[in-house]
Amino acid sequence: MSKHLRVGIAGYGVVGKRRRQHIDAHPALLTTAVSDNSFRGDGVFDDGIVYFDDYFKLFDQDIDVLFVCLSNDVAATATINALQHGLDVFCEKPPGRTVNEIAAVCETLKRLPNRIIKYG
Repeated sequence: MSKHLRVGIAGYGVVGKRRRQHIDAHPALLTTAVSDNSFRGDGVFDDGIVYFDDYFKLFDQDIDVLFVCLSNDVAATATINALQHGLDVFCEKPPGRTVNEIAAVCETLKRLPNRIIKYG
């Protein structure tokens, strides 16, 4: 078992970058991939972290946890997708914008009782 939890960050704006600073400072966490729709394609930063222009591409990476730092209109969907891809989730945003979005997150978590989800 790895001594680090490998972390992907979906949404690499101000909040995603701030989260990365704290993730990288934590001895049990390691940022391995990030995504943001402002990137013009995919690539690798100078420090070796891969980046993508679509958060769905993070699901093809070897990560354990997804930090969702996306806008409110996609945060619930990204959280559900991450859970369904076998990832634990830390979501920076509220669980949803509507009762239906929140219910969808709760239903997904009920079907996947071994997944962990936290909100910031």
